[in-house]
Parts: sequence; C-alpha cells; structure tokens
Amino acid sequence: MKRFLKVTGIVILVASAVSFAPVVLLYLSKEPAPYTNAEMAERLTANRGDNFRFLVFSDNHAGLVLSDSAALKMVRSMNREDRFKKIPVDFALSAGDVTFRSSKWDFHIFNIIRSRIKLPVICAAGNHDDDNKKVRDIFRKYCGSNEMSFTDRNSYFIILDNTITNITEKQFSWLETELTKSSPYAHRFIIMHKPPLSPYQQAWYRSELSAWPYRFMKLCERYKVDIVFTGHEHMFKESSYRGVKYITTGGGGMPMDIPTSDGGYHHYLAVRVLGDYVDLEVRKIFPPLWEYLGYYIWKDLFYTLKSVFL
Repeated sequence: MKRFLKVTGIVILVASAVSFAPVVLLYLSKEPAPYTNAEMAERLTANRGDNFRFLVFSDNHAGLVLSDSAALKMVRSMNREDRFKKIPVDFALSAGDVTFRSSKWDFHIFNIIRSRIKLPVICAAGNHDDDNKKVRDIFRKYCGSNEMSFTDRNSYFIILDNTITNITEKQFSWLETELTKSSPYAHRFIIMHKPPLSPYQQAWYRSELSAWPYRFMKLCERYKVDIVFTGHEHMFKESSYRGVKYITTGGGGMPMDIPTSDGGYHHYLAVRVLGDYVDLEVRKIFPPLWEYLGYYIWKDLFYTLKSVFL
C-alpha cells in the first residue's frame, strides 16, 4: 500500500510538472510582431459563402501565471477546431481583458499567446486593458482601435468599448449608425466587455443600476441583433431577451471564483453560421493539472461544504 501511494504521488507530481512546462516555455519565447484588429478584419473580406464558424473567448488576463497556463490549454483546443474540415473557422473574437494589469509585460505575453492561435484574432478592450491614456496607447499598438465594425460573409460585427461601464451619447449615435449599416446583412453581432445585465445575481457587478443597459437592449431588439458577446464576469451564462441572446463568456484563463455548477469553468465558444441560422457550442476546458490540484479542487470543495452546512 505504501509503495502504491508513493508511486501514485510521484506520477501526480511528474504529471503536474509536465502540465506546468508550457507556461515556462511561454515566458522564454520570443515575441512576434503585433498586428491590429483592422489588419485582421481586412483578411476576412475575401471570404465567400454563407456557412462559416468563429470562436469567442474573453478574460484571458495575460501576465498572470494561473491565467496563462489555462489560456495555453484553451489555445490548443481552439487550434483543433478545424480538424474535420467541414465548415471553415474564419477567426476568433476576444471580448476584452486580454491582460491582467495592462503592463508592457502583460501585452508582451498576450501577443505571444495570440500568435499561437491559428486564426485571425480581433479584440475588444476590457477594463484591465484600457484604463488610462498610457495604457490605451499600448492597447492600440497591440490591437488597434478599441471601437470598430467589420463584416464576414453574411454577418456584420460591431466592437463597442464600454470599459468604463457607461455608454456615452456619442457612442449610442455611432452604434445606431452601425446597426443601420448592418441591415442588408443576415446577422448582427455585438462584442463588448461588460454585459448590460449582471449575469450572476450573487456577483458584485450591477450594470442594471445604470441607465444605459435598457436603452442598449432596446436598440439591439429594434435592429434584430443576433447575439451580444461580453466577458468581465469570469463565468459562462446565456440569457435571451426579446429575441436577442446575451452571452457572458469570461472563461478564457483567469481563475474562476464562481461555483463550477453556476458556470465558473474555463471555456470558449464555437459559433456556427449556416445561412439564416446561428447556433453555438460551449467548449469546456479542464484546467492544467497543477492548477486543478492547487486551486480548483479546493474551490469546488469549499462551495460543496458551504452548500451543505450553510
């Protein structure tokens, strides 16, 4: 029995070390040249046909070792999405918080992680990426504009910046102009960092106490937006109001603090556009073994005990 426990312990230790190795190699990697959202959107203009897929993730928070390790595992899964060669995967979207502290180091690491995704990546800004003018300049160097629109095949995409939570009158005017431009297209998608309604009632985030969410959601309803993709809350949650889907997909790497049963797990989305139809699947990512043993197993145990005794 003692020998079995010893061998088991050694196997777990070695497996944990192997699961930690990719993030070590990441930090030793050379950074490639950055690219902007506009450059990647330009690559999509030649796409033809009405059937395609795209991926969505958020809150990878590059620069934190826990986040980077999980994000690398997510990237490996994303790169296998086209293995069956059925419907082309055109690009990936990030709903923001691509960095942990918005430092040069964080953007450096994000750029390396992004370069390992075999798809064009287009990024919204999160509150961790665009807090002041100095940081905004770094974001523009690595990602370009924090607000833009682009098209792919039969779909219109709008990236909106709500890093300060509120949406200004100028932004509402721009958004309605873009939604009007989108009318000839079969589908409309909006990508922004903070959701208009709190996806988790026990969380601290309370956007619904502001005035902008109702106005924003009425615009989405009026112009028949298909899906609004957001992050900010580190979880997965899907809601639907008046025909518009609102999806929070903040599982791109940052440690989850919400119970797994409530959506607190790493994931990304695979969205499929088939002519007039849109559907999606959630790709759950099991955390690296070292991270699971050091954090997630205890997180789930805590919530289990809490539900039993409290």
